[in-house]
Amino acid sequence: MACLETTPQMYSKWWEKKSLKDKIEINNVNPQNGTILSVASGTSSVKSVELDEFEKKVLALKSVLNRDSHAADLKWSLFVAACNTYRHDSCLKPFPSSYIQGEFKDIEKLRKVVEGIPPFAIIYDRLEDTKLYETYKEAIELLYWVLITHRDPYLKSAKKENYETILSKVPSEVMVARPNLIFQVATPNQSSKEDRWKASIKGHSTFYAYHGSRLENFHSIIHYGIQQHMSQPGLFGDGIYLSSELGVSLGFSPVGYGWGGSMLGSEISCIALCEVINHPDVKKGDTTRDVPKGFELSVRNKIPNKYYLVQNSDLVRIRHLLVYSQDFCSLKKTESTGIVGWFKQNKFLTFVLGYVVLLVSVGLSQNRSVEKYYRLFIQKAGLD
Repeated sequence: MACLETTPQMYSKWWEKKSLKDKIEINNVNPQNGTILSVASGTSSVKSVELDEFEKKVLALKSVLNRDSHAADLKWSLFVAACNTYRHDSCLKPFPSSYIQGEFKDIEKLRKVVEGIPPFAIIYDRLEDTKLYETYKEAIELLYWVLITHRDPYLKSAKKENYETILSKVPSEVMVARPNLIFQVATPNQSSKEDRWKASIKGHSTFYAYHGSRLENFHSIIHYGIQQHMSQPGLFGDGIYLSSELGVSLGFSPVGYGWGGSMLGSEISCIALCEVINHPDVKKGDTTRDVPKGFELSVRNKIPNKYYLVQNSDLVRIRHLLVYSQDFCSLKKTESTGIVGWFKQNKFLTFVLGYVVLLVSVGLSQNRSVEKYYRLFIQKAGLD
């Protein structure tokens, strides 16, 4: 399968010029379902514009990308990772219904459409094209399905200043690398999943823990929660394994290949920060202090310290995603300061300056007066 970086010709048709900018202006889009709340005239000559369903989808996509491009990028990257794995039958859930015919899931057709979708910066620029939907109907429909249709839950970028507060929900004793980005796994105001969770926690307290998994599993995880059959078989019984140590969960989240056009980096890893109901079905290994009420040791083997074993997936709710990406870190690295930073930012001028210095050096080396003073200096310094 060709990667996006090796097929730039696929993106050329996204650059045709015809704009809706002078016709319409989006005043607001519902952040929970992507529907347009109101559309205002972009010019005095046009009082209102009758938009069909196609144009509404294009405008809703533009609003989503404008509001939180990093969150949209991550959600799409998780979808692509699930699409490209050989385990797509179990990882790619939900699966877009338009690519299902009876019992057959046309994964190859889906992958072909995915391969032709360029980085979001290009998409955002060309979403104003009135003919974009006609030319790229399948791509627009697929992006709309992933980013807008399935909005329970949706991802939301956490503010940098809140990172430590979020991580402090699970105090770790061992220092490990902090994530490059953190995303909240949020729910709409009316969410049946969240309502069921609130009903489950009545009479129980909750705590937080980390869960590590392969990148291709997270598309299913954010929509259906952490399922036991998606977890690796454990030595201490069947169930979902969590940990109070970020470093432990990182070991279960190897770097995976997401999307080649991602602004976050094509190779990333994810950790889920989960809220867990303190329930008898949650087993905890702890040798340092008395076992709290509601926890038991595994009936097979003792669960190690810092581990939790949850035997009911309904007791776990994902609240945040921690994302690690070396590519994103290098892209966002602060610019160098001082003379070195100036040289890096002005490479052409640096080249010209170096060439001038070279010419001056050659000219001076052939000047007899300069040669005379140079030999005199050598003699005075005793270097001859």
